[in-house]
Amino acid sequence: MAVVDVEIVTRQHAILSASSAERWLTCTPSARIEEGIEDKDSEFSSDGTAAHAFAELRLRHLLKQITKAEYLAGYEATKTLYAEQVKEWVVSDWEAIDSYVQYVLDEAKRLDATVYIEARVDYSKYAESGFGTSDALLVSETQATIKSIDLKFGKGVMVSARRNPQAMLYALGGLLGFDPKHVITVVEWAIVQPRLDYIGEDTMTAVDLIRWAQEVVAPAAELAWEGKGTLTPSAKACRFCKAAATCRARAAENVLIARRDFMTHPDPNLMEMDEVARILPDLDQWMAWANKLKAYALEQARDKGAEIPGYKLVRGRANRAWNDSKDIVEELKSAGVSETVIYSEPSLRSVAQLEKALGKKEFAPLASKLVVTPLGTPALVPISDPREAVNKVSEAHAAFGIDK
Repeated sequence: MAVVDVEIVTRQHAILSASSAERWLTCTPSARIEEGIEDKDSEFSSDGTAAHAFAELRLRHLLKQITKAEYLAGYEATKTLYAEQVKEWVVSDWEAIDSYVQYVLDEAKRLDATVYIEARVDYSKYAESGFGTSDALLVSETQATIKSIDLKFGKGVMVSARRNPQAMLYALGGLLGFDPKHVITVVEWAIVQPRLDYIGEDTMTAVDLIRWAQEVVAPAAELAWEGKGTLTPSAKACRFCKAAATCRARAAENVLIARRDFMTHPDPNLMEMDEVARILPDLDQWMAWANKLKAYALEQARDKGAEIPGYKLVRGRANRAWNDSKDIVEELKSAGVSETVIYSEPSLRSVAQLEKALGKKEFAPLASKLVVTPLGTPALVPISDPREAVNKVSEAHAAFGIDK
């Protein structure tokens, strides 16, 4: 098994990126619509970024692309960089990374392949400025095969490898970038989702992959690059689209669910089972859209200061908590509260628990100096809601003790 030294490339995203191919191949205008919407790092994407960094380090070490000293130093640096993510990981999460690494090594051995880690691939011949980063690209001259392997660290939705356009574009870029003096006849790709115990594989001939690029990718990419075509909502295309919450086509499609021909049934009051059966498959997609729209509206009001007619931002209910004093227990003891009341093994009782144990009258004098009530989580509610609207200026003044 041969190995090569490759430069570590910072991941970038093209307008017609491989990772968004599920969208722009079927809903071509989405590429340009998304272009004007800011990217957001979710907890899940940050988790995946951390996993990729550790997997890359381990692979480079095992493939002897870096020394043990470099690996150990890189490991500590990476662990510090992604401290927020890894503090929540358990043994199975680290084992998941190892299982991906082992799969890459096993496939490299099977194919007698050269291994390129975090390989930049370019398929701009068929999609304007199209490029991406393959987590692992295996090139076998002896078996005339290229294989792209993609690590997915999520544990929510399983990503099928079967004719997966992202994986196919990675493989296409690898095929196009390989030294033309060598003939590749077979193209393979795999998606490894170790926290779901899933490894999906697919393959096609190099000739068929090029034909797909010519007949499917190129026409769609031309429309997508120019922002043309028809908005075509679908569960797969909309799942991670940045415009999914406010896309007019998606809203129209979901609203139409309630206006289908089952409304003209002879019984105008109650649906029959055949009507229920027709609407059930659409409900998950409808609810996903509705939840995204609600989250978008809340974010705009909370973070951008947007005014939404008929709605206001209020604070949700917040539970009382002990203040940040390090001497809570000593304060309680000095007030005559016994340790048997203070503790609910193995920890300090919550505010509510201690109040119940002592009684409200005895607890009240302690609350003024030991208890805080944090601001509740913001919620977007109709203007008719009796709760007072959030005034961020007043809250800031109160926090810093500034008189209005």
